[in-house]
Amino acid sequence: MSRHAVRLASAGLVLLGLVCAPVAASAQGWKDVKPSPPLALKGQGSFFVGGDVDKIKTRLLTSPDYAGKIMTDQMYVEFQLPQETNKEFPIVFMHGCCLTSKTWETTPDGRMGWYEYFTRKGFKTFMAEQVGRGRSGFDPRRFAEVNAGDKPGEDNPDILIATDRFAWNVFRLGDYETKTPFPGQKFPMQTVGVGENASNTFYKQVIPDLNATLSDAASPDCNGGTCTPVEPDAPYNSPDNLALLSKQLGGAILVGHSQSSSFPTRAALRGAAKDVKGIIQLETGCFTNLTAEHIKILKKIPILIMVGDNYAFPQPTESCITMRKQINDAGGDMTFIALPQIGIKGNSHMFMQDTNNLEVADVIIDWIKNHVAKDRTGKAGDNS
Repeated sequence: MSRHAVRLASAGLVLLGLVCAPVAASAQGWKDVKPSPPLALKGQGSFFVGGDVDKIKTRLLTSPDYAGKIMTDQMYVEFQLPQETNKEFPIVFMHGCCLTSKTWETTPDGRMGWYEYFTRKGFKTFMAEQVGRGRSGFDPRRFAEVNAGDKPGEDNPDILIATDRFAWNVFRLGDYETKTPFPGQKFPMQTVGVGENASNTFYKQVIPDLNATLSDAASPDCNGGTCTPVEPDAPYNSPDNLALLSKQLGGAILVGHSQSSSFPTRAALRGAAKDVKGIIQLETGCFTNLTAEHIKILKKIPILIMVGDNYAFPQPTESCITMRKQINDAGGDMTFIALPQIGIKGNSHMFMQDTNNLEVADVIIDWIKNHVAKDRTGKAGDNS
C-alpha cells in the first residue's frame, strides 16, 4: 500500500479491527447505559460555526456530477442549556486526536459523561467538533484531485489511524503486550478487552483523523497528519472557529483535550482575548514560544493545566514550569494540577471517561468557581 493511501499511527501496526481481541462487543448497548434522574433543560440543539464556500471542479465529482459549490472548514456544535443555570460563563468542550464529541458523552461502560454532568451542575454546556472531524465534515478536494489524476498519488493527505496499541500507549492504559493495566488504573478496562464482561466498546469511538485535509494543513509544517502550527497565534481552523464561537456566546470557558489542548489558548490569541473567559488545557504540554504580546493577552485570562497519572516523566514538565512562571510573573493566573499530587491517582489520558470522572470534573468546577469571573448578566450563551 502506498504512503498516500493511509498512514498508520505507529509503524508496524495493523488496523484496529484486526488486532482487537475476539471478545464480545456488548458493552454500552442500550441496556448498559446507567439510568439518571430527570434533567430539566430550557434548550438543546446544534448549529455550525464558520465555514467557507468553495467551488469544486466538475471533473473532481463522481456521478451524478452536478457542478457547484461545497462548504468547508465549518465546525459542528451541540449544546444543552439547563433550566436552572449557575453564574458561570458557558463551557465549551473540544475533543482530541482520532475522536469526536463522543469523548464527553456517556462513558464506554455506560456512566454519566461530562456533557451531562456539567449541565446538571448548572453550566450552559457546548461540545464543539474539530474542523475536519465527525459531524463537522472534511474537505474532500485533495483526495478528489488525486483520484481525477490532477495530482500525483503522493499528494493524497495522510490519514492518522489510531489502533488499539495506539490507545494503550497514548492513553496510558498499561502494558499492551501483556494487557496489564497500570496499578490502580481508573479507566474502564473491560471496554478495551480486559477482565470480566470484556468488550471492545471503547474502540468504537476511535475514528480516522483527517487533520491533514484541513485548508491550513498545506504548509510544510503539516507532517504525517500532525498539522498544528508552531506559532501560538497562527491561523488554524478549529481555534479560529472557537474564537468565533466565544464571541457569539458572549464569553465562554474553553476546554481542550490532548490534540486540541492548545486550542483555547490559540483562540484567545486569534482575536478573542475578551471573549475567552477561562482556558482549560487537559492532558497537555505547554507553550515554549510565547512572546511578550502573547503574555500580555494571556495574563488576563485564568488558565488551568491538568494532567492524570502514570506519566513516564515528572509533572509539571519544564515547558509548563516556564509558561506558568511567565504568566504568573506578569500578574496572570495559571494553575497546574497533576491529579496524583492532590491525592487523585490512577487516571488515564481519558479521565473524562475514567471511573472517577465526576470527581475529576468537580476539581475543574471548583477551579472555575475560584478563578474565573462570573457572568454577571447571566446572558452569555443564552439565545432566548
